Parts: sequence; C-alpha cells; structure tokens
Amino acid sequence: MATSTIGPGISVNGRLSGADDVVLFGAVEGTITLENSLTVEEGGRVVADVDVSSIVIVGEVNGEVVARDAIELKAGCLVTGNLRAPRVIIEEGARFKGNIDMDVQL
Repeated sequence: MATSTIGPGISVNGRLSGADDVVLFGAVEGTITLENSLTVEEGGRVVADVDVSSIVIVGEVNGEVVARDAIELKAGCLVTGNLRAPRVIIEEGARFKGNIDMDVQL
C-alpha cells in the first residue's frame, strides 16, 4: 500500500479520492473519500466531509468525519463537525466542537 503526500504549498478544491494512505500538510476543500487512512498534519487544513478507514488529526478539520475503524484527535488539533466511528480517541489538548456517534455499523 502506497502513501501519498499533499505538501504545504498544495491546495485541492473539489473531490479527493483513492486507495492510498494520504498525509496532508496542505489544504483540501470539498470532499475526501479514501479506502485507507488520512493523516492531517500540523498546518494541514481540511474543509470537507471526510469518509476514510481511519484518520489522525493534528491540524485543522471542519466538516463531518466518518471512519470505518478509528478517529484520533491529537493535542493541538482543531476539529469542528460531527464524528462517526467505532473508536474515537481524543488526547488532552485537542480542541473539538461537535457530536460523536460511536454506536455505528459501518
């Protein structure tokens, strides 16, 4: 399985989809649908509805996030939107505004 990186100087407006793991340092606005994982690194910014296998958020996400496995919010992240996943991990220092639904059949 390959890993694709979206660098800090890259901005995507529209639909991001694929089968690779994605590490995001740049910005995405629109929708994100991945068969595997997404990592939003520090400085990364997402304004999108997200549907992935798993997600780790260190940067900023604004939108609905659905993960088939897990959602992990790291210290220093900023997340605004509802989260749906069987497992949600929120570290101390993470900032989150929204609802969490862990009673899901994905």
